[in-house]
Amino acid sequence: MDIFNKNNSRNTGKLEILTSHMLVSPQNSSTRNLSIQISSIPEGSEQPIHVHDPEQCYYIIKGTGIMIIEDEAREVTAGDAIYIPSNKKHAIKNIGDVALEYLTANSPVFTKDYEESLWPAKPD
Repeated sequence: MDIFNKNNSRNTGKLEILTSHMLVSPQNSSTRNLSIQISSIPEGSEQPIHVHDPEQCYYIIKGTGIMIIEDEAREVTAGDAIYIPSNKKHAIKNIGDVALEYLTANSPVFTKDYEESLWPAKPD
C-alpha cells in the first residue's frame, strides 16, 4: 500500500499564484490511467487559463471560486465537483476570503514531461 500526501509529493514549488501537489501519478505509483493533485489558490489569485488532453474533474474542498470552462463561468464552492472535458480551456479564480482548496483527478494521465514541467519541485 502506498500513501501519498503533500509532504511526499512533487509540487509546483514556491509560486505566489497557487500551490499544487501531484499526489498520485505513474511517476510515484503503479497507476497507469489516473492522476490526482491537490491545489490551493490564495485569496485574490487565480489559476491561469490552460488546456490539456486529459479530461479532468475538480472537487472543491474549501473556499469559493469562479470556474471557467471555455466561454462559461460559474461560481463554485465547497462540495462542488466540476467536470472538464478533454482539450477545453479552463481556469479557476479564488473569489473568497480564504484559500481556495481543490482536488483534481484526470485520465488519461499527464505525460511525464508535462507533469515534470508543472510539478518540478521534489518532496522535501
